[in-house]
Amino acid sequence: MSMLPPVTLIGASRGLGRHLAETFHHNGHKVLVVARGQAGLDALARDLPGLQTLAVDAAAPDAPAKVFAVQTPGILIVCGGDMPACLPFQDMDWDTFSGSWNNELQSSFNFLKAAVTGALPAGSTVLTITSGAMLQGSPISGGYAGAKKMQMFLSGYAQKEAGRAGLDLRFLTLAPARLMPATAVGAAGVKGYAAYNNTTEAGFLALMGPGQTVEQVADAVVQLIATGEKGGHYIVSPEGLAPLS
Repeated sequence: MSMLPPVTLIGASRGLGRHLAETFHHNGHKVLVVARGQAGLDALARDLPGLQTLAVDAAAPDAPAKVFAVQTPGILIVCGGDMPACLPFQDMDWDTFSGSWNNELQSSFNFLKAAVTGALPAGSTVLTITSGAMLQGSPISGGYAGAKKMQMFLSGYAQKEAGRAGLDLRFLTLAPARLMPATAVGAAGVKGYAAYNNTTEAGFLALMGPGQTVEQVADAVVQLIATGEKGGHYIVSPEGLAPLS
């Protein structure tokens, strides 16, 4: 029987989350992947025999109870989220603008709250995948950049509350520095920003410069699980992994 800690991935049936599932599965962990879409989960389960899946809306208040009833993780990774609208804010209504707050941020709130109220065993790690957008903004993504920044704050709050409660838990965040065209969200962002800047997708990518790959992000996640400091915030770029001050 594997002595590796079980890994639960929230919002991970596609893109970066799927790659993380593949990485931990191939490394020998017991992996549970949670997402809203059953079709993506079914495809992942077919490709990775032995991997568990669960269709749950992570933004729902009862999501942690449903997930932890299936597997209690030693490593919990919160990633994924809705596709940004790729419109300037004046072309959005409030529901569209605030979508990231009501989806990926609410998912983080639910699972980090569950962690600091006793749902995880001592020694567990909770890693939240944020975004480099929180550093420079994202003018066609509504409240996305702010939600990603709040995820970082929330992880810090969780580390502080775990310390106050005497819980042996480690909270970390990781921000991929740039858009990743190999993911659906990244591809939509490239298309949206190319149109917004009246250029081609190739032109926008050239202007943006080299970005990190999903493989580099997955490697950074594995490295942080092994060595990240409690309460640490990190960024991964083509140059590698670095702490965020």
